[in-house]
Amino acid sequence: MNDAASGPRAAAKPHFFLSYAHMPAVGSRNPNLRVARFYQDLCEAVLQLTPLPTSDPVGFMDETMHQGDNWAVKISEALATCRVFVPLYHPRLFRSTPCGQEWYTFAQRSAGAPGGTARNSAIVPVLWVGMHEDSLPPVAGAVQFKHSSFPQEYVEDGLYALMAQRHHREKYEEVVFRLGRRIVDVAQETVVPVVDPVDFTSNPSAFPGPSAADQLTIVVLSYRDSEVPSHRDPAYYGAGRTDWHPYERGTATALAEQAAQLARQCDLNPSIHEFDAAVGRLMELERPSGPGVVLVDRWVLQDPVRRALVRDFARRNPSWVTVVEPWNQDDPQCAANKAAMAALSENVLRWRGNAARPSFNSAEDGDAEGIPTARAFGVAFQHAAVRAQRAFKARGLPRPSGTGEPRPRLLGAFGSLTTPYPGRTAGTDNDEDHDGGNHDV
Repeated sequence: MNDAASGPRAAAKPHFFLSYAHMPAVGSRNPNLRVARFYQDLCEAVLQLTPLPTSDPVGFMDETMHQGDNWAVKISEALATCRVFVPLYHPRLFRSTPCGQEWYTFAQRSAGAPGGTARNSAIVPVLWVGMHEDSLPPVAGAVQFKHSSFPQEYVEDGLYALMAQRHHREKYEEVVFRLGRRIVDVAQETVVPVVDPVDFTSNPSAFPGPSAADQLTIVVLSYRDSEVPSHRDPAYYGAGRTDWHPYERGTATALAEQAAQLARQCDLNPSIHEFDAAVGRLMELERPSGPGVVLVDRWVLQDPVRRALVRDFARRNPSWVTVVEPWNQDDPQCAANKAAMAALSENVLRWRGNAARPSFNSAEDGDAEGIPTARAFGVAFQHAAVRAQRAFKARGLPRPSGTGEPRPRLLGAFGSLTTPYPGRTAGTDNDEDHDGGNHDV
């Protein structure tokens, strides 16, 4: 029996831990809903096959966490106590650093058991889509994932195909039952010690390292609460410039941390930096380190020194760095200064020679007046992150010669974001010299 510990540490161990890669939204559709449905069906199957106490959780899936829970802590606790590790095989899984860290963290428990991993590999893979052995990393290819007892349709196309086709409903239910049976059997046959939780994000990934295109730099242009000007409410800021939380007044989770979690859901590996420290790397055009998203607090653009840094960045306009501009519609100061601050942003970010400023706004989630709500920010940020990644991957592709056209910018497909602001006409620049020098507004 897989019951190698007792006492407080063993009090709330889930029977299995579902590890999967989050998928970005497709329009208004959430592709992760099918994963959640499968998780619920699998929990029911395991519950029917075991005498689990009602106080014990059947399984663990990170989207079952309550809002406000520390996701890393909850995942680390579940990885330290679960009986069986259930990875959802998908190409995104093996590109995800957090998923690789989850696998490594669980495998360390097996390695510490008598007989080692060879005798205590409590891993039950699930084919979410069809996978060939040669496309798997070594650690995944070493685990038996194709069983002759499963329907051939599942082995070839995976569980997603069975769920998506109504005429395969019975085969889907059969696969879920067999997976539940397999989880229960493995839990009874292996011994994986319960251990004290270790922050899983501090562990290496069990999968090969991701490419530079998967490393997302999240850069925050904002204030510390100690440097907020007197005319601006400091309750939206924190001790560090990356602690800005524009949609919640008072103590709140930093917007950059929320953005990092959204990036992980897109299988990107985020890092958070202050704009002032990272702007040099963002403007590197010859050897860029990866895609980036800049979160711009428009109030900072009133500062002449930092405004000059932003102008220099906008002048270079790297297509693999996008800009998202939160602008809380419920903040009285933002509401009162909406038009003026939008005009300031337009002046700073749109360089005279660029087809479009280095920004991202979707027609649904924002406009030149900023991203108005936290919910809209979530959608806009993920779109911006994915587009930055695509642009980074495409940066080295040859462009048609002889067209005489400039390199297309990220927002070319969206057209002009705004009309010229008051006091300025199209094709002119009232605060910049003709030699490209910058003056303060």
